[in-house]
Amino acid sequence: MYLEINARIEIQMTKIARCNLGKLAVAVTVAIAILNSAGRAIAQIKHGSPIELAQADVSTAVRQDIVNEVRIAGSLTPVRRSTLTSRVSSTIIELPVQIGDVVKAGDLLVRFETEALGSAVTARKAEVDALNAQIELAESVFKRNTTLGERGAASEATRLAARANVLNLRAQLRSKQAEVADTERSLSYAELRAEFDGIIAARPVEQGQTVPLNTEMMTIVELNRMEVDAGVPTSRIPLVRPKQPVELTVEGFPGRTFPGEVVRISPTAVAGSRAVRVFIAIDNNDGLLRGGMFTTGILKVDDQKDVIALPAASIRYDAVGPFVLKVERGVLRRQPVELGRSWSDRNLVQVSGVNEGDVIVSAPLPDLVADTRVTIEGT
Repeated sequence: MYLEINARIEIQMTKIARCNLGKLAVAVTVAIAILNSAGRAIAQIKHGSPIELAQADVSTAVRQDIVNEVRIAGSLTPVRRSTLTSRVSSTIIELPVQIGDVVKAGDLLVRFETEALGSAVTARKAEVDALNAQIELAESVFKRNTTLGERGAASEATRLAARANVLNLRAQLRSKQAEVADTERSLSYAELRAEFDGIIAARPVEQGQTVPLNTEMMTIVELNRMEVDAGVPTSRIPLVRPKQPVELTVEGFPGRTFPGEVVRISPTAVAGSRAVRVFIAIDNNDGLLRGGMFTTGILKVDDQKDVIALPAASIRYDAVGPFVLKVERGVLRRQPVELGRSWSDRNLVQVSGVNEGDVIVSAPLPDLVADTRVTIEGT
């Protein structure tokens, strides 16, 4: 009986041992799996997980046209204008034009009273006739005294006095002839006519008014070509050149632009400022623009066609030279580049060595290095 009981106990213990060994094996298997998983995790940490970049961290290289722009502002003024002044002192008897009237070259603008002017011409011509008579008599006396002197009947002094009288009268004649020319010229100034096709811009006098010499009579402007006198900062003036195009917007014409071009550049800056005067011409053949209108515009300089330009933060440097980080199949690659022009106002730099469509890291992320695995948000 005792032996039977011991046998049963050994059998039961064997069963328990076997059960415990199975549990131990399961535990060991689980531990090994955990260790393997941990090993893989450690390896992943060691080699680095893909870094996720936001869409704002990258830029796609595209070809584009880029220009530097200089903004300008100023008022329109007619390129050609003429202020007429009176060249005689007289009374206005005819004034057929008003402000805003369109006139053609040769049209009558002002007519003065000519009676006094005509009388002055007549008086000067009469004085010329009188001098001519005196000269004729003096020459006759001089000729007679010369003949008498040759015969010994007149002294040399008498002959010289007669000659001096002739010369004096001739000088007076030339002076009177000049006065005649002046009075005839003044008579011709009794009419003012338009020198070119234009519009009357100012007329400060009235018909019947008596005006002195050099009185301002009226101003004529030609509107076919206008001009803007704009100030450009001295820091930007090296970019400005004659014949550069300008797009102008004029107050009163919303949504419309007027083309112009640089025609002149002042050699000096305006006193007390850091701006240089730049003159821009605009064709106004349709006559829509008027002097004094305020205008703003964009002066396009340094126009570059079909270039690849990247944000300045895209450019990195090492001992070899400038480069960018290009995303290629989920990995950052070092891509050497050559730098061209820069547009500081747009924060762009022209590059070569990058193809259109390449995805470039453009955010200032200094910890990123080549051969790093990356993903881009949303892709």
